[in-house]
Amino acid sequence: MFGKHRGGEIIRGGIFWSMSAGEFVTVPADGGQLAGGQKDQYIKTPLPVVLVVGPIMGLLFAMFLPLSGVLVLVPFLAGKVRGAVSPSAAHMATPRVQPGVSYLEPKSHGTAEVEPAAQGEVEGKLIELAREIAEKREKEIQGKE
Repeated sequence: MFGKHRGGEIIRGGIFWSMSAGEFVTVPADGGQLAGGQKDQYIKTPLPVVLVVGPIMGLLFAMFLPLSGVLVLVPFLAGKVRGAVSPSAAHMATPRVQPGVSYLEPKSHGTAEVEPAAQGEVEGKLIELAREIAEKREKEIQGKE
């Protein structure tokens, strides 16, 4: 009734439970070969056992699937809490990036503080650049018409 077989064996038809994959494999009534190699083990299983064990295996899968989410979420949250408790460890991996600073130039970048007098010059250049871009767009649009 419950015969043990290995992968690659040629057998008569029936339903076999793969011990390595944990699934039921059906072999036609004419017979056939079990998939896998010598390390794969199969147990011949009667149909009534499959009808009882199959739904139970599905139920266990459905019950423990949410548990896998919890098992992933708990270490993630623990890492976030650990980072919040010891901010020095979290800031070590954070790059010091300041908006508006070019990091492509081959010079050292300290803190980029803009003086109030120079800030007016920067704003004036930005306004001039915006006007120049608007003029070029208007010329392109007129050229296409």
